[in-house]
Amino acid sequence: MRTRRATAALAAVVVSAGLLTACSNDEPSADEAAAASSATISTTPLNAFEQQRSDGVSALLEQLSSALHTGDHEGLDALIDAAAPADFRDRMHTAATAFAERENRDHRGGRLHLTTFSYRVAPTTDPEQQLSSDIASKLEESGSSDSWVTPVELSYALGGASLPGLHEPPVTLTETMAFARYGDDWKVLGDASVAESVSADHDPVEIGPWEFDGLAAADAKTAGGTSTVLSYPGTEKTVDRVRKILPGAVDAVDHFWGRDWPRRVAVVATADPAEFAALTRTKAGDTDSAAAATVFSQIDRRGGKVIGQRIVLSPGAADMTEAALRVVVEHEMVHVAARMATAENAPMWLTEGVPEYLGRKGTYREFSDAAPDLAAAVVGRNVPKELPSDDEFAVDSEQARVAYQSAWSFAAFVADEYGEQRLKRFYRAVAETGERAAADAAMRSTLGEDRAALVKLWQKWLEKRAR
Repeated sequence: MRTRRATAALAAVVVSAGLLTACSNDEPSADEAAAASSATISTTPLNAFEQQRSDGVSALLEQLSSALHTGDHEGLDALIDAAAPADFRDRMHTAATAFAERENRDHRGGRLHLTTFSYRVAPTTDPEQQLSSDIASKLEESGSSDSWVTPVELSYALGGASLPGLHEPPVTLTETMAFARYGDDWKVLGDASVAESVSADHDPVEIGPWEFDGLAAADAKTAGGTSTVLSYPGTEKTVDRVRKILPGAVDAVDHFWGRDWPRRVAVVATADPAEFAALTRTKAGDTDSAAAATVFSQIDRRGGKVIGQRIVLSPGAADMTEAALRVVVEHEMVHVAARMATAENAPMWLTEGVPEYLGRKGTYREFSDAAPDLAAAVVGRNVPKELPSDDEFAVDSEQARVAYQSAWSFAAFVADEYGEQRLKRFYRAVAETGERAAADAAMRSTLGEDRAALVKLWQKWLEKRAR
């Protein structure tokens, strides 16, 4: 997993669907996505037994949605089967608490409000999973007449008349849930963990912010409307700083990128590595040295919008100075602004270098302050011979630090020699594709030089500034 040292780079990895944005597979087009989606939907009519199952579980999911969204703990308990694992029951109550009315949480903000929160049975043609033997035995003893393990979808959206004020399109989360039948009634039995043959080695799934205790929401007014900061206990200082930073950070990105982006963001401040790993869909330990990550649920190319985009701050944000945190936030906000214009396999020297350039702008006096490892290499006559490959960003090491600093320096070189507007056009042209030939053509069309010539000019620029 590509991480970066917070003390050296002060910015973050960019994660999408559990993978770094720059190295995941090409996105399908909207038409391809629609075709893929429709291919999973069976057109065969349900038989009477299947229809009863679907109707009964659908009614239960409506009740579950309401109980969770209104913070109704008593109603929630009535919907959960006695055989449900304790950790699943705790998870459901943690979610209900996030939405429950209660006294002021603290100055991190108030309770989470959503414009929609609704479970439904998901269409699937996958073979039906079976319950684990111990759970099946418990259901048999309790008189259950049927059970069903099936995918479900949860649709939710931030926004409303109160916190958070940020409005967004609905986000859809998918997970496996199990249900047990008693006569005409159904109860929630658990998640995928109650099914047999569940592999422990699976990719982390996308979750909602209500999965952890103490969630609070606070708003900040930014140029495009209301931005919001979601947070957990222990992030009070981070929340205060981020709310102050957000308006100016949006303005800084506007100045560079223009106004063709939402100009408002959702930020999540975490206090525990487990929170950060879960919300960025990474595995614990993979991103220990990351300061932040930008994640999203999906890209709607046809509608021209990114759905479920979040800047997630690591626990280490609490130990940063306000100036360092501003660098991180502005860096991540460039990812937010540029997401629609950036191919999944665009080169990391570009997708990390330009955000680093904007985030660090005006924060250093000497070249060596911004790029100490690179400066030492150049002074030692070890000048980079080529733009860093994606593999060089992969680990938290001196090589990775030099790669990030090289990416920053190349963006700074382009801005210095050609101007920021050319840098922006350069980013848009090169980021459209991850194909080397197309990127090279974009370099020539925007800067008037081929890759080899640009690298030579960059090397001379480095030697001059690293003295």
